[in-house]
Formats: sequence, structure tokens, C-alpha cells
Amino acid sequence: MDDIKLEELLYRNVDQILPSNEDFLKLIKSGKKLKVYHGIDPTGDTLHIGHYSALMKMKHLQEIGFEVIIVIGGMTATIGDPDKLNVRKQLTVAQVEENSQKIKQQIQKVIKFEGSNPAKIVNNYDWLSKLNFEAVIKLSSLITHDQMIERDMFQERIKNKQPIYMHEFMYPLMQGYDSVELEVDCEVGGSDQLFNMMMGRNLLKKIKNKDKFVLTVPLLTDSEGKKIGKTIGNVIPFGNDVPYETYSGIMTLGDDVIIKCFVAITDVSLEEISIMETDMVKNGANPMVYKKQLAFTVVKEVYGENEAQKCQEEFEKTVQNKEFSEELKKEITLNANNTIFEVLKENLSDSFSNSEIKKVIEQNGLEINGQKVKELSTEVKSGDEIKFGKKTYLKVK
Repeated sequence: MDDIKLEELLYRNVDQILPSNEDFLKLIKSGKKLKVYHGIDPTGDTLHIGHYSALMKMKHLQEIGFEVIIVIGGMTATIGDPDKLNVRKQLTVAQVEENSQKIKQQIQKVIKFEGSNPAKIVNNYDWLSKLNFEAVIKLSSLITHDQMIERDMFQERIKNKQPIYMHEFMYPLMQGYDSVELEVDCEVGGSDQLFNMMMGRNLLKKIKNKDKFVLTVPLLTDSEGKKIGKTIGNVIPFGNDVPYETYSGIMTLGDDVIIKCFVAITDVSLEEISIMETDMVKNGANPMVYKKQLAFTVVKEVYGENEAQKCQEEFEKTVQNKEFSEELKKEITLNANNTIFEVLKENLSDSFSNSEIKKVIEQNGLEINGQKVKELSTEVKSGDEIKFGKKTYLKVK
């Protein structure tokens, strides 16, 4: 790889590299076989484009010869990375394992596990579950309370006089120990994971006297600056069995994040992206054109060109031309109570709570036969076509 491509690797979709970009570049040019890992906690069964952003960086490192390791957080997910405001729900081992199997299939759409430089997937449950209490005490003795409490989310809890539980202190130690177990040269993760990744750098140095580089990718945020992910509830999935969810999710993003997403989650050249940006900012080009190109490109890279074409046609038909989708439409039958609220409760209870259904209706998210409806008591009759939100279509028999 020439120096220009290496420079792009180091700076494209990179927030920071610690201890320094220059030292990391020297290591890459040393000719040594280098190990890099990225961890994913299977707290849910679907990856989102925030994961995709980090996986794309892993893909690029794999392409220049790094040994790529994906760590499924089978043990860390049972605790969950501490949140600023609330204690995360602890999952059972069975729940984590079920999620893990689905996530592995999705990762394989980005990272290569065959060929001349195959990646591998490991599960930190395999080593963390074997640590006895004595080993955990020794590991804990390497980190001070003051170091742990520096984490921004713990500071936020203290500020809001909310409790911090002891098991939450264990999460950074557990994730940090992954670096020790794998003896990696580099770890890639979102910028919100910097504390945990630096914990791994600290422990690896103390236990194995080995240096580890930390590469963070910027968080993908929506137009309000909120992180796109499970915690906020604005997930845009990728890699599952419904490519249209990826396409339509990208189309809900604000115009101001189009360029950022092209940089983070596509292989489109920076030169071409720069032309797009100029076209929108200086020439007044319609951002919708480039947002559709972004959605098409991501779906094409993950699912293939045929699926991307289908998604684009579906979006143009159902959203831009406001037609009902025959593919996505679900046929339903009426029971005794035929008010729209009761019909939606009966047919959408697996996906929406009663309050969520009311909220969508209040926000003009309900149409019957192309007409906006806000009255919960509106009667539904045979032959009606119902559009609920942006992705739900019902046809009454």
C-alpha cells in the first residue's frame, strides 16, 4: 500500500489514534504481522450502522494485512457497558448466546472469514468465565478507585446523585482483560469506548509489558447530535434479513449527516465525496439525490446490488410516490371492535406499546386510504389500506 492510501487509512473516519498516528504508521510499515480487535456486546440481536462504521475500519485494516479478531462480548454483555443515567439490564447467558449467533451472521457481511487473511470470531465468555475470585482480585488491584471514577458516565451519576453499583466497575476491567488475553497490537472502537479501550492498554502494559494502540472512530449521530444506536432508540439496522430497514432508515437521517456517513460507512473515494459536498453546499444540489445514493451504496455493499435496486424502487414507490407496498403489506381481518386504535393494538402489539401507537397517531403518522387520521375512534372497514409510521402497511380483508 502506498503512503497516500495509508494516510487515508489513518485519517478517514478516525477520531484519534493513541499514543499517536505517527507511531502507528511506523508499526504498520515495520512489516510485522499485527493483531487488531473490535468488540461487540450482543445486548441485542441486530447490528446497526454505528457498528458498521467500526467494522468498515476493521475491513480496511484486514485489507492491508492485519490479523482481524472480532470479540463477541458473551460475558461483558451479561453486565452491559454502564450508561450515564441508568443501570443496564443484565442479560442471561442464554439470551446473550441467542443474540451472538445472529450477530455473527451479520458481521460476515462485512469482514472476510475465508481466503488468504481470514478473520476470526471469539467469545470473551470463554476466558472471562474461567477467572476465579482470586484472579479477579489480582486484576482489580491494578486499577485504583480514582482511575475508575474518572469515567464520564460515573461522574454524571455522581452529579445526579444516582447510585453506581460495584458490578458496573467490573465492566471496564472485563473488557480491558480481553486485550490481555488476545495480546493485540491495536483495538478499534467508537469514541465512546475510549475509557474501556485505554483500560485494556493499561492492563496489557502492566501484565504483559506490551503496548497496544487505540483507534477510535467518531460516533455517528443524527441531525440533533444524538448517537445513532440502541441506547437512544434511533437504530438503523444493517446485516439482518430486511435490507429495506437499512435503506429506509438511512433515508430518515438529516441532510447534514450525509457527507459524514459517506466517509464513515462507504468505500466511496474521498475525492468523490468532496465533489458531492461542493455540489450540495455551493451549487445547491438537492440532498435527496445524494442521500438516496448513500442508502443505495450501503445496501449494495452489505446485501448486493439486486437488493439495493429493490429497496430503492420500494422507497420511491411507497415514500416518494406515496403508494402502498404490496411486498411489505400485511393482510389483517377485523374482529368485533373495528376502531383504528383497537385494530392497531391487536395487530401491532409485538412491535408497539399502546402509548407508542397513540404517539404515532398524534404526530400525524397514520393514514387510511391515503388520508391522515388522528381520531382513535375512526372506524375501519373491509378493503381499507392503513399506513402506520414509515414502514408499516396493513390491508384489511
